[in-house]
Amino acid sequence: MTILLYNAEIFRNEGREWVLIKGNKIENIGKGNLPSSSKKINLKGAVIFPGFCDSHTHLSNIAMMHDYLDLSGKSRNDILKKAEKECKKRKIIVGRGWDESFWKDKRYLSKDELDSSCPNKPVILIREDGHMGVINSLAEKKFGMKSEDGVIKEKEFENLLKKLKIGEKIDLEYAQNYALSKGVTCVHDFASTPIFKEVLRMHRENSLKIRVFLNFYQSTYKIVKKLGLYSGFGDEHLRIGALKLFADGSIGARTAATRYGDGKIVEPMLGTDKLRKIVKNANSHGIRVFTHAIGDFAISNVIESYKNTEGNRIEHFELVRDEHIDMLSDMNAEVSMQPNFLKWAKKGGLYHRALGDEWLEKNNPYRKIIDAGINLLFGSDCMPMDPLFGIKMATESEFESQRIEFQEAVKAYTMGAKYLSPRLGEIERGFLADLVAVKDNSVILTIVNGKIMYGQA
Repeated sequence: MTILLYNAEIFRNEGREWVLIKGNKIENIGKGNLPSSSKKINLKGAVIFPGFCDSHTHLSNIAMMHDYLDLSGKSRNDILKKAEKECKKRKIIVGRGWDESFWKDKRYLSKDELDSSCPNKPVILIREDGHMGVINSLAEKKFGMKSEDGVIKEKEFENLLKKLKIGEKIDLEYAQNYALSKGVTCVHDFASTPIFKEVLRMHRENSLKIRVFLNFYQSTYKIVKKLGLYSGFGDEHLRIGALKLFADGSIGARTAATRYGDGKIVEPMLGTDKLRKIVKNANSHGIRVFTHAIGDFAISNVIESYKNTEGNRIEHFELVRDEHIDMLSDMNAEVSMQPNFLKWAKKGGLYHRALGDEWLEKNNPYRKIIDAGINLLFGSDCMPMDPLFGIKMATESEFESQRIEFQEAVKAYTMGAKYLSPRLGEIERGFLADLVAVKDNSVILTIVNGKIMYGQA
C-alpha cells in the first residue's frame, strides 16, 4: 500500500510539494511530477508536519472529561446547573475542568454552592489542574473528609480520588481518538497503576492507535523495579517511561513552592536529600525520573538532586530563575513545559494575581531556555490537549523571554517522539510515517505508522 500526499507544503522541506508513504515509512519527498501510488490525497495547500508528540499529558484526564462532567470553559452558574441536573441521574456526581481564574469574581467553587445544587448526593468537582477539588457536605461526611469550605488539595484530595477509584475505569479509546483529532500521534503519558495495565493490554491486543511513552507513579514504580523493567523497554509503539515525582503543586491551588504576592511562602513537597536518594535508586535500576516542579523553590531542589545524573527531566519548570538556566545548561537534563499555560500568564491573569509583578515577564522563559542550549519539549497536561493552541501561545507571547520562533515551537512539539524511536519526529526518507496535515489552523489529516487515523479516508 502506498499513499501520496500532494499539493502541500512540507515542514522544513522548502520547495517540496508531496510525500510518498510506502507501508509504514516515508518513501520519498519531492516536487513536480507525482509518483504512482495506490492512494492519492490532494491536500489543497495544507502544511504537513511530523506527528505532534504531547510530551506531558494524561489520557485518563481526556477520558474522564468524557465519562464524567466536562467543566472546562464553563461559568460558575453553568457548572452549578450541571451538578443540579446530574444530581437527579447519578449516585455520585464527579466533574473535572473548572477554572475560577477566568470568572469575574475569581473565587473557588464552595461547599455551600454544591450543597444548594445537590444536597442529597456526594459531589466532587476537580479543578482543571487536578491539584485540588471542591466537595459538598454529603461527600465530606460520607468519606470522612475535613475541608475549608469544601476545598481539598494535593495528597488528601488524591487519596479521596483513589478511595473512589475515580479515573481508573475509563474510555481510553475515546482519549486516543481525541488525541488524533488534534494531530497528536505520540504521548508521554502519566498513568496510575490501573491505567498502566490498561495501556499494556491495549498494546498486547494491537488496539493502541498512538505511540505511548508510559510514565508511572511511585505505586507502579515498585512493580516496574521488581520486574526488572527499565525506561525505554518496549518497541516503537509503547515504551516503559519514567518514575514521576512531585516536588510541589500548582499555582492555581496555591501549592507551587514559591513566595506568593501576598508574602505567603510554600515550601517544596520533597527536600533535596530525599529527592537525590530516590533519583539515585531509580537511575541505578535504569529508570529515569521526571519530577514535577513549578515553583522556583522546588526547581532549585530538583536541579540539585539531578547533579551528576543523566536522562532525568523536569516537568513544567515555570518559575525559572536565571541561575536555574545556567545550572541546567551544564547538565544533561531536559525540561518538558506547557505553552498553553501562558493563558494564565498575561497581565492581570492568574499568575500575575497570585505572584505579583516579579514573575509577570519571567515565568516560562522558552527563549532563554532554547538560547542556553537546553533541550525543550512541549506538552499540554490536557489544559487543553491542542498542540496548535500551544504553538500559537509560544510564538505570539507579548513577552520576549517567552516568545520563540514558529519552527522552534513545532520542534518542541514533535521531538518528544524520539523517546519512541530515532526514526520519528522529522519528515525524512526512511522515517516512520507519523504525519499531520494542517489547514486554516485546523487538523485535517492524521497518519500514524503509515495508516490514516483521522480525516480523509
